[in-house]
Amino acid sequence: MRRFKKVLAIAMASTMMLSLCACGNKADEAKTEPEDTEATEEVSEDTEEIADASDEIEAGVNMIKGGDFSDGVGTFGTYTTNGGSVKLDVNDDGELVVDIANIGNVEHGVQVFYDGFAMQEGGVYQLDFDIHSTIDRDIAWRIQINGGDYHAYATDNVSVTSEVQHYSTEFTMEEGSDPAPRFCFNLGFTDSMKEAGIDAASIGAHQIMIDNISLVLNDGSNMQEVEALAEAPKIKVNQVGYRTKDTKTAVFTDLAEDDTTFTVVDTASGETAFEGTLSEPSEYRAGGETDSTGDFTKLDKEGTYKIVTGKGEESGEFKIADNVYDDTYDSVVKMMYLQRCGMELTSDEAGDFAHPACHTGEATIYGTDKKIDVSGGWHDAGDYGRYVVAGAKAVADLVLAYEVSGNKQLLEEAKYELDWMMKMQDKESGGVYHKVTCASFPGEVMPQDETEELIVSPISSTASGDFAAAMAMAGRVFETIDDADYKKAGSEYIEAAKKAWDYIEEHKAQRGFKNPDEISTGEYPDTYDRDEYFWASAELYKTVGDEKYKTEMASYIDDERNLDGMGWASVGMYGCYAALTNDKLLTDSSNLLKTIKDYFIGKADESVETCSRNPYGVDFTTTFYWGSNMGVSNSGMVLLMANEIAPNEKYVECAKKQLDYILGLNATGYCFVTGQGYLSPQNPHHRPSQATGKCMSGMLVGGPNSNLEDPYAKAVLADVAPAKCYVDNVQSYSCNEITIYWNSPLIYLMTALEEK
Repeated sequence: MRRFKKVLAIAMASTMMLSLCACGNKADEAKTEPEDTEATEEVSEDTEEIADASDEIEAGVNMIKGGDFSDGVGTFGTYTTNGGSVKLDVNDDGELVVDIANIGNVEHGVQVFYDGFAMQEGGVYQLDFDIHSTIDRDIAWRIQINGGDYHAYATDNVSVTSEVQHYSTEFTMEEGSDPAPRFCFNLGFTDSMKEAGIDAASIGAHQIMIDNISLVLNDGSNMQEVEALAEAPKIKVNQVGYRTKDTKTAVFTDLAEDDTTFTVVDTASGETAFEGTLSEPSEYRAGGETDSTGDFTKLDKEGTYKIVTGKGEESGEFKIADNVYDDTYDSVVKMMYLQRCGMELTSDEAGDFAHPACHTGEATIYGTDKKIDVSGGWHDAGDYGRYVVAGAKAVADLVLAYEVSGNKQLLEEAKYELDWMMKMQDKESGGVYHKVTCASFPGEVMPQDETEELIVSPISSTASGDFAAAMAMAGRVFETIDDADYKKAGSEYIEAAKKAWDYIEEHKAQRGFKNPDEISTGEYPDTYDRDEYFWASAELYKTVGDEKYKTEMASYIDDERNLDGMGWASVGMYGCYAALTNDKLLTDSSNLLKTIKDYFIGKADESVETCSRNPYGVDFTTTFYWGSNMGVSNSGMVLLMANEIAPNEKYVECAKKQLDYILGLNATGYCFVTGQGYLSPQNPHHRPSQATGKCMSGMLVGGPNSNLEDPYAKAVLADVAPAKCYVDNVQSYSCNEITIYWNSPLIYLMTALEEK
């Protein structure tokens, strides 16, 4: 048990809660591309200074900077969910005023929080604050893990009244050191209110005043140090391996000046299979390192190898074989199957991640009493939400991968999502609902244990545009399959696409999507929808041939924003590829096709140029954003698609470099696909992996994010070079979450490279 000593200036009836309780009070990643923040979590803009958890903890020094509010709200922020509504201010007495309009219907419906400090195992801490309220009520303070199940390291209920109370408690941090916990007040609908039979709706608007917050280290004599980030390995390779005829390179980082040679050793025999000389070292600023490269392309004998430098630095083991990617590819594709919702996954197919059918009940359309069946589809990411804009990108990638491979398994998987998307279309208007989720993210549970009410969020222009594009693309392909069910589905997809387009034409004043106040799940907030319309019109013209779609498509090409992107927010390059592979446009005498081709091929040429300027051959420079690994895979996709339009061996070679990067040839030294290679993520932000305590294989994590968009990343990566801003921790959702639409471009990349 934790050791607590509590002193109250005014006696309070409060219950100390010492259990590691999951409160689920912090939402997942914001579903942004690449830099937005969650709509329901706000931090004051009074100061740009962010509390630094890396500061050395000294006994008696307040770890809560600005806790006396003499300089305003400071870096305190608010989180709201399930109907909670709140604003922060500072009054004339120098107190923080928490102005609550609605407490919501869960304890963390309103939360005031502070991030940016560390808690070290064995440390004895003291928390103090003053508090009073305009109504008598209970609140809870918590110091908690800021990710995973969000359990409390220390917590207590406090009954507050109109009289100022001074609260003081001492506790020992008995869990492992945490460089990025959260201190917060949960000011929503507490368990004690529920037990007393109080209706949440009866708690009207009120204010809570807080002041003189202090968290200090009383005794550090038994304190354990926060574990430092592991250093990246000095030799980076594609950890899965290389095909016999492929270019094979390794990157060597910060070697001794006289360490200039390397050998490739056959690990079975111990014999040297290749000897080489390293390139002259050069500075790689994005990685904060000095690198040399070693080329061993001439080694084409199948086997298992490691690299050893002249001074004894060694790599992990990797293979050279023509089928070297087979197991990884199967794992990456199977991830999509394991993300399926609404059906039983048996232990024969899913192993540790088997579960009964989940999310099968009807969902309520937001703002109505109407319920509809929206079962099926893929769980989008580490949570169990299902989002049309994300699904449309993932479907497009799989359908395009099928077109270069003929692998019907890819169409079968895409069909599972497409059939769910069909259920998300309003049958009367043709518009498409944005998403289906519960009101807030679930805790660390398996999918069948998320049992809150399912809510269908309103129709959005972006969902309708993406839906029209993906359905037109898929319908065109499905109609070519020698299978009656696929042909029937293809015809239905095309009709649904045309109906969605009719909705778009009538609602072009609509812009994007914003979460309703009661919903705090991933927003996917994209207010620019002309690129979606370009993609949709390009696909519909290729599929249907109606000149009205060509006219519409041509109306968008003068703005490059409409032609750019292959993510969930920017999708224009899908439209470009549809146009460039449309036989109906080959005889077009206008500048339509030329404009699109010049842009598309220009992007591929830019990628080749960027890749040539760094040792890892990756299409990034100095800034790595949320989901950067999707960007790497997308670059590989564009290069291979460009090669279909204007064949160029440089495109293919550069695309191979993107795969090498994903599989370990990068500044972090991680193979970013779980369960693959010798150093891969073990702690993804992914509910089934968290719930089972086992890491699902085949998931591409988000990767380096130099924007530091979660508290854990801010705490441990503040001084890390951009290309190394990655941490394998479940709390770092902006680095280590997974999604279907990060796996899907990797599937295309691996599929298309198999044909090269």
